[in-house]
Amino acid sequence: MGLSSRLAATALGLAIVLGWLTDRHRLIWLTVQNHPSRLPQLSAFADHQVILADQLRNCEDVHLDEQRGFALLSCDPGRDTWNTVMGTFINASNPGTLYLYDYASAQNNPTAPHKHLHALTLTNFPTTKRKTFHPLGLAYNKETSTLFVANHAPPGPSIELFTLNPTQHTLTHKQSITHPLLHGPNALLALSPQELYITNDHRWPSAKYPVLNALETYTAYAGGTVVHANLATGEYKVVARLPFANGIAALNASHLAVASTTSPSVTIYLVTEGRGLERRLSIRTRFLVDNLSVDAKGRLVMAGHPFFPALGELARRNYRFEGLGDGEGGRPRAPSWVAEWDGNVDGVVRDLFVDRGGVYGCSSGAVRDVSRGVGLVVGLYERGILVWRE
Repeated sequence: MGLSSRLAATALGLAIVLGWLTDRHRLIWLTVQNHPSRLPQLSAFADHQVILADQLRNCEDVHLDEQRGFALLSCDPGRDTWNTVMGTFINASNPGTLYLYDYASAQNNPTAPHKHLHALTLTNFPTTKRKTFHPLGLAYNKETSTLFVANHAPPGPSIELFTLNPTQHTLTHKQSITHPLLHGPNALLALSPQELYITNDHRWPSAKYPVLNALETYTAYAGGTVVHANLATGEYKVVARLPFANGIAALNASHLAVASTTSPSVTIYLVTEGRGLERRLSIRTRFLVDNLSVDAKGRLVMAGHPFFPALGELARRNYRFEGLGDGEGGRPRAPSWVAEWDGNVDGVVRDLFVDRGGVYGCSSGAVRDVSRGVGLVVGLYERGILVWRE
């Protein structure tokens, strides 16, 4: 190798190291700045309240059917003792539940939201699967009422495919999807009843590789992937790699967004021929973004975690409080952050809701129905859901 080649290689190596150090320095700075004692209490909503706290717990993801006015919720009280993403493997025998919340009807009867909440009955779902069903991300094809659910069961992760009957409040199981490339499915984006994108948050799952998983998390190694799956042809392929790939949402027919939780940022991709992804833009955020959604005006709504140490403590200790009495004595809390990006290259990120954890903690997803002027926030280790009005 000649001198010029060695200099070029050295410069490239330094650029990579300096880029990594810049990202890590930024995350450390955010951890200091976002200590709950320093966070503002902020709400851009005309009104907001926590509802269904006595019926819902640990809801990680939410999707809207705005035409019919209901929300689908992925909730798992068993997350306290079984969370493959956060590395909790105490007991997997407390399964999760999927719910339909008729928020449009609830607007006309706001004093009794429980009348509009329905636990979805799983039909044609094997008993063995039902006992260890731990739902995480959801994807919903409204035209066919097809629901995809990431299931983090002890035998191994899978994507469960259901058909929803919203009037009978049932989900009929159609298929279980497994593949070596789907080793840690987190968030899902349905393109059709037979085609979807799936994020894997880590290359090394915590159940098998706890040390490598932790190193991947804290070094922001780009081991997370986005996989394109075509169920009709049986083709699966990795189309993008980024650190802690998490939430995913379509901005329009040609672009989609993927959260990189530990960067922390959201990457915008151009969808290329064959459903490949080409990186176009990175949006820096002041919190660790979890799930994403896009409203009817094309605004990207982001929810996540401003102070990871508090979320980590909650993941480790929440099982000691929940299920024992009222569970509130000394229970740890984790703050929330919800923001939006207007979808423009030179646009800005606008904060919608920042909370130290006293009102509604550990926000993991947020959605907005523009026409009805209502939005919902779910919390990874929180009770109930937060409903806002604009």
